[in-house]
Amino acid sequence: MTNVLEKRSSALIKVLKFALWPIIRRIFQLKTEGLENVPSIGPLLFVSNHNIGALLESHSSLFILQEKLGPNSIVYGFTHPSIFKLPGIKHYFEWIGAVPATYEVADEVFKNGHSLMIFPGGNRQALRSIWNYRDNHFRWSHGWAKIAFEHNVPVIPISFSGSHFVNPVLLSGEWVSKILILPWMLGLKWTSISIGQILSALVSFYLLKLLHTPILLNIIIAYLVFVLTPLSLIFPCPIKMKIHQPLKPKNFKDQASLEEAVGEIMDNIYS
Repeated sequence: MTNVLEKRSSALIKVLKFALWPIIRRIFQLKTEGLENVPSIGPLLFVSNHNIGALLESHSSLFILQEKLGPNSIVYGFTHPSIFKLPGIKHYFEWIGAVPATYEVADEVFKNGHSLMIFPGGNRQALRSIWNYRDNHFRWSHGWAKIAFEHNVPVIPISFSGSHFVNPVLLSGEWVSKILILPWMLGLKWTSISIGQILSALVSFYLLKLLHTPILLNIIIAYLVFVLTPLSLIFPCPIKMKIHQPLKPKNFKDQASLEEAVGEIMDNIYS
């Protein structure tokens, strides 16, 4: 299990922070509020809402939270199992600290004094339609609260607003995953049809057509591009990241009370 944690590359993260982080902040006008609520040492459990701008959220959290904690505690992030089935993409996410979303991995992270970030609701919340952008899936997910109580670690809620508009999702659901076939085969039970996916597929098809590649090959590649780009970033919408005050499990009578407290925070993101 330790090997999972050792795949993280601090060298790559430093490069990304130097080259990518300034671009993210400028293009998406990312503002951070409440950084003082993050304790200087771990282990900590960060829980955040998830939007179609998941790549922005995960990378922003990585840079901001890791800088706050410094070498005292490494921040790892729970990631959907489907990511680890894709060569290349799998390695990149492992290098930036992505780990499989299992209780065993959570145990290993906290035993080593490190911190963990979880996006409850997973791809169902991240890929919800633009018409339901206010929906909060925290009350549907219980694993994060179970982990918090089992390890008695402070829970720090983080809310992102604006990041669901970078790539409007037109439709989403289990039926979409089944129709597209490949997502379902990869274990992605819930997926989307977004403006970013449509544009990415059309551009790839057009470019291949200019190269006079066979039409069947064009269709296959355009299909793969469509399926693999649900998290496309196409609109530079302003994003706000708010870090809320820590919640200690011992201050709640049970797991349900903690879940409700965080659920209420997430209910008010756009109020």
